[in-house]
Parts: sequence; C-alpha cells; structure tokens
Amino acid sequence: MRKYLITVSSLLLISLFIIPGVFAEKQYIYDDANIFTDNEQTDLEQRAAEYSEENEIDILILTKNASDGRDIKPYIQDFYDDMKPGYNQEYGDTVILGLDFTGGPGDRDLYVAGFYEGEKYVNNDRAQQIVDQLIPDLSADNYYDAGLLFFEKVDQYMGVSPLVNPDGFLLQTWFHLLVAVIIGGAIVGSMIFNMGGRVTVNASTYLDTDNTRVKSKSDRFLRKSVTRTKIQKSSGGGRGGGGMTRGGHSHSGARGKF
Repeated sequence: MRKYLITVSSLLLISLFIIPGVFAEKQYIYDDANIFTDNEQTDLEQRAAEYSEENEIDILILTKNASDGRDIKPYIQDFYDDMKPGYNQEYGDTVILGLDFTGGPGDRDLYVAGFYEGEKYVNNDRAQQIVDQLIPDLSADNYYDAGLLFFEKVDQYMGVSPLVNPDGFLLQTWFHLLVAVIIGGAIVGSMIFNMGGRVTVNASTYLDTDNTRVKSKSDRFLRKSVTRTKIQKSSGGGRGGGGMTRGGHSHSGARGKF
C-alpha cells in the first residue's frame, strides 16, 4: 500500500510540471508597443491561431517601441532566433509582421518576413505587396484592421503558387466574370449566325477573271517616322528584401513606412 501511495504521489508531482506545458496556449501577438486593446488582442490571437492552423504555418505580429534601439528587421531576426517559432517544430514555417513605433507618423517602420514555407509563398515581391496594402490602415492608426488584413493576405498567398501573382488580374473575380460573359456571348452569337442561311455570294462571284487585267502598279513612299521610348533605370537601393538571421535562418522580406 505504501509503495502504491508513493507511486501515485510521484505521478501527480510529475503531472504538475508536464500538464501546464501541454495545455499552454501558443502566442501569436507580441504587442510590446501596446497598440491593441485587450479585446482586439484577444480577437487577433484567436484569428491568428485559426489562420495558422488552416495554413500550417505560424502567422505572428510583433510591435516594438523606442525602448528597443534595434531596427525592425534585426528585431524580427533576433525574435526568430530566440523564440524559435514554427507551426509544428522549432525554427519552422513562419510569417511575421513587425511594426516599429519608434518614429513619428510617416516615419514609423513596418517589415514583413517569411521563413521556410513562408519565404517560399510570401517571397520578397509578395511581402512588398502586403506592405503596400497595409500602409493605408496603419497610417490612419487602424492597427486592428491592418492586423486582420495581414492575416487575410497571408492566407490568400499561401493558397497560390509562388509562380503566380496572387493579386494579378488573372485571379480576380471581375476577370473571371468577363471571360464567362465573352464565352457566353460567343456561343450565343455562333448559334444565331448558324440559324440563318449560309451566304454563298462573295467578291469573286461577279468578277470576270478572263477579261480582267492589272494594267499597271507602282509603290509610293509616303513618310518615315521614328518612335523613341525612354528606358527607365532602377533607382537602386530597393525597399527591403530578405536576409539571414544570426542563427543562420534565411528569410524573405519587405519594408515600408507609415
């Protein structure tokens, strides 16, 4: 009996250390700049968890204030090295939005980074598209709306081949409707055309080829025109781009200001 009690007590003691770790909730929003209300952060945490689970990738938002002197890019890189995020493993598939509130309006930085599958599906170009679409909400201090839009864009991009522009016209609803209308019109027009009699008369019907001759022909030069097109050169420098963390993890990236 005594051995039994010792065994049970040992199991209970071990469970005190194991159970909290098993049921600990994963964190997706790290709001060091305190830009979200409690309700907004709770809702964003829930939505981030849903989008992350659906796409099998961690989707995180970080905010920083002036107390941290690092630029937003190394801030995100160090976060990845230190916190080891990833959907199903440490240093795994992750997409991060970083917001730096060190500067004033118009001079605050944002950065979007993708690691592993995140780097593949949210590459530099797609990261820049996300940045450009977030700036209006961020500039208007609509931080919660910007967070929701970030989740939606990552969710959209993760479902589209990296070889395709996810915001291009080929994937837009209006384009699909236009194609459907054109195809439908062509089918209906063809049906109407074939309902009538077939036209058998053409220009050659009344042409007497035996008694028709070309008497003369000539070529006349009318005018010459030259069109010059200015080739735009890259301004250089770029607006972001990915890189490598100090821990050796490659990532895509793009940045902007709000």
